[in-house]
Amino acid sequence: MPTQDAVLHAKAIEIGKLAVRATTAAKTGHPTSALSLAHLTTVLMYRVMRWDPARPDDPDADRLVLSEGHAVPILYAACADLGVMFSPADGPRRLTVDDLDGLRAIDSPLDGHPNPRAGFAFFDAATGSLGQGLSIAAGLGAAARLDGSERRIYCLIGDGESREGQIWEAMDFIADQGLRNVVAIFNCNSLGQSDFVSSAQSPEALAAKALAFGWHVVTIDGHAPGEIQAALATPADRPLCVIARTVKGWGVPSLGGMGHHGSAVKQDQQTEVIAALDHTARALGADTVSADAARDIHPPRRRRAPDTATRTPDGFTDALAGNRKVQASVDEGALSPRRGFGLALHALGAANPAVVSLDGDVKNSTYAQDFADAYPDRYFEGRIAEQNMVSAAVGLAAAGKIPFVSSFGKFLVRAYDQIELAMIGGANIKLVGTHIGVTIAADGPSQMALADVAFMRAYAHARDYRGGPAMVVLTPSDAPSAYALTLSMAAHDGACYLRAVRGDLPILYTAEDRFPFGGHKLLRNAGIGAGGIVLVACGYMVHSCLAAAEALEARGIAVSLVDAYALPMETGPVLQLAREQEGGIILTVEDSYTGGIGSELADAAARARAAPRVHSMNVSRIPKSGRSPDDLLAYVNLSVDDIVRTAASLVQEG
Repeated sequence: MPTQDAVLHAKAIEIGKLAVRATTAAKTGHPTSALSLAHLTTVLMYRVMRWDPARPDDPDADRLVLSEGHAVPILYAACADLGVMFSPADGPRRLTVDDLDGLRAIDSPLDGHPNPRAGFAFFDAATGSLGQGLSIAAGLGAAARLDGSERRIYCLIGDGESREGQIWEAMDFIADQGLRNVVAIFNCNSLGQSDFVSSAQSPEALAAKALAFGWHVVTIDGHAPGEIQAALATPADRPLCVIARTVKGWGVPSLGGMGHHGSAVKQDQQTEVIAALDHTARALGADTVSADAARDIHPPRRRRAPDTATRTPDGFTDALAGNRKVQASVDEGALSPRRGFGLALHALGAANPAVVSLDGDVKNSTYAQDFADAYPDRYFEGRIAEQNMVSAAVGLAAAGKIPFVSSFGKFLVRAYDQIELAMIGGANIKLVGTHIGVTIAADGPSQMALADVAFMRAYAHARDYRGGPAMVVLTPSDAPSAYALTLSMAAHDGACYLRAVRGDLPILYTAEDRFPFGGHKLLRNAGIGAGGIVLVACGYMVHSCLAAAEALEARGIAVSLVDAYALPMETGPVLQLAREQEGGIILTVEDSYTGGIGSELADAAARARAAPRVHSMNVSRIPKSGRSPDDLLAYVNLSVDDIVRTAASLVQEG
């Protein structure tokens, strides 16, 4: 009777051959990385994980996150062998071995790196930009704990990518949160793309680091099935970390060593490579056993259905009840947009158990504090690790949660790559950046979110898999609009980014006002035929433009004012508003770098017939600290006087 090790060796070799075949057919891919994971993949997917290939997205099933996404051919190979359900263009069906020949083809769901939105539901999120998978696994683990699910989340991590700081942000977060349902497996094959990994990424060094981060560590031979199974069954009162020593290009001596990363086996060399794997099978006593005996998959453990009852969140007025300090500020006519966000987040927490919050150690500034105090089990302190925080939110979203991620807008800049990968995978995440623009003043430019709007707007004009904007960008000009937009973010299926001003701003809107995505508010209308100018702004600068409008009206210049709180925006009505005024001039005013509203309207005007002229005022020099918002606005030439002078000059020029 064959040993279990021999059976699992046979299966590892079988799926290894399939991975080689797929990459050769594609003439691109990473067969050597795939072969290094052949045994880990076999033991996980055929023996250890509790899941159902017919329902790869079962919410109770164990999950497998491939952080080193380029090694995905080995997972595709296992999925084809197991007949995992996937969704090609002609409708859902089981993956076959023949489907592997479509790897990386434009009409195939088998993308070059994991992406559920390509039609492969086995994956929870897009990976491939290295270092992010363990954070996604952390989010999946946090969601499982909230749901009372016994599922485990396994994450395969390359030793090369372990140089990424985000890996250790995730290791810290998982230990800090006590997520014992997350298993980190380091694939230590010692080879990067162009060189060997450093000594700090050796199995010994990684084990020492993981131990220092509070994990239970087991070091194994990553090609010994019995050792892999025993390690994954290790009982531990801490999160489990498996350090697996592997060989890149395992089983094929000619593919070992440097120089083979990212290179598919050529068609005329494939027979030689398959023969080498057959030779390895004979050496291991796996050539005469049936690989089919490897399959011993157990179904998921069923949980009690979590509470999903929801209700309509309280409106702005009701949210103020009992909060005398905030009510007093509202009664005086001013409140900060960030406070509006905090009130709305708390209201959402009461109305929807799927809403969760993550914050990067600034919850007392973003006002996520109220949610954290009221719903501590649904609040996850991300500490000063924004990249991990965003990717953990992706994992939470993949598990059906609605995660709000808050920090200073400037600090979310650190996570732009993570945000982009989240959008690639269609993650339903809600980002909130406070302290945006130059008006935070004294803290200086290292704390100011100025380029954020340009980055986010780029994705506002890319369609996601739902057919809508990959990102909706929102910049409210007062607390009631911030409150309403936060509620709308939760209801919207897709990524959103709210930019919230720090300081108290005069209240412009009522609790009954509505703010549809893509819309704007017309705060002043000069009327048809009036000679003048259309000012367009958002956030703090709406208030500066209101003051500028008064001064311009005193000079006899008619002014229309648009609060352009959303990107992408419906630009047609704004262009038409300018056409209806004599002169047809639009002046956009933003306390951010270029790439926001001004670019939005300029792009639209370039496409339109008989378009009005669009001029932009934005931050055109790097700011510095100042004692007040007025100091900073004057420094970057965005003071009320600057707006008045620029607008008057444009009108005079005609």
